[in-house]
Order: sequence, then C-alpha cells, then structure tokens
Amino acid sequence: MKKILFLFLVVHSLLLHAQDDYISWSSFQLQTDLTDKSVLSVKPIFRHNENLSRYQNMSVDIIFKQNLGKGWSGQLLSRSWFIPDSDYRHFIFFDIANTLGKNQTKVTNRLRYHWAFEIAGNTDLDFFRWATNISFFNKKKLRPYVTIEPWLRADGIYQFQLIRYEPGIKWIFNEKLSLDFQYRIEKTINREPDNQVNVFVINLLYKI
Repeated sequence: MKKILFLFLVVHSLLLHAQDDYISWSSFQLQTDLTDKSVLSVKPIFRHNENLSRYQNMSVDIIFKQNLGKGWSGQLLSRSWFIPDSDYRHFIFFDIANTLGKNQTKVTNRLRYHWAFEIAGNTDLDFFRWATNISFFNKKKLRPYVTIEPWLRADGIYQFQLIRYEPGIKWIFNEKLSLDFQYRIEKTINREPDNQVNVFVINLLYKI
C-alpha cells in the first residue's frame, strides 16, 4: 500500500505542473525468445497529438535484447519513423542495463546511446540517456513503477537538454500477455524556448 501511495504522490506532483495539450503513443509489441537468454521484438508505435485528436506519425521498433548474466543485459533497438508529408527518419539505440533487487523492489539503471541518422537533410541530435527505474513487485498482477531519464546531448555539444519523468503501471494478464501504461512528462533543459510535452504511453505486449 505504501508503494502505491508513493507512486500516486509522484503522479500527482507531475500533473500539477502539466500543460493542457496531450500526446499519445500507442503500440502493440510481439516478442519471441530466440534462446533462453535472448529476445526479439517488433513494435509499431502510433502517435496522436492536439489532445489526442490528430494523427501525428508512426514508427516501427525492432528490438534485440540479450541477458548477460548477474543482473546485466544489453539491447539494440532500431526505430524507423514514417511521418506524413516529411522525410523518412531513423534512429539506433544501444543499451546496457543493470538490475538490482531487494525484497519486492527492483532498481534498474540503463545507459542508452541515442544515434540519429542524417537522412535527406534532417539533422536530429545524438544523446546519451541515463534512465533509473524503480519497480514494485508483489503477488498481484499490477506492478507500479517510476522512471527518471535525463538526456545529455552528445554531438560535439555536451549539455543536458531534456529530462523525462515516467510514472506507470504494468498489468500482467498471464504469462504471454501484459499491458503497460505510463504518463510521461518531458521537459527541455538549457534550450529556448522552454517546453513541456505530456504523453500517454500505452503498450500491449504479447509473447509468441
């Protein structure tokens, strides 16, 4: 109960500072085990903005994750963007993560190199992203969590320029099916003008 209250207070604090416009990221993820230590996933993501009323864009993630043992894992994520009336965009994410558990609480720290391809004149920024996730496990099917992720620009200018706060909850239906919902607050840092984006992130995962 204390863990649920903690998550509620975090969400409430973030909502007090949220703006009125909302964006949604809705995705369906298919996941299969390649070996007992490696997993492959495909995840299309659909985005809507202007208070969820307007289709914005979509992307497709191809994700390979490898268990390295002793709480360590590595991941390679390829994201292809398809944007109406705009050019194709592509990112590659390289991850290394470590998870520590105590009782019913797990803490995961993940370092991500966010590499943006320059395609048709589109110049997206590269970043190092450090995410700290605290997850609360119990015998029930609902697992609350909170993540904080600062972004360090890494394309010749090394400066923190963005931070994400992501309280959420994972609903496990069975061994194959789960639903993940989070409310993301994304704020710019050291950039003008200051900006905040509020995103509902929903992912339905099915293990083949």
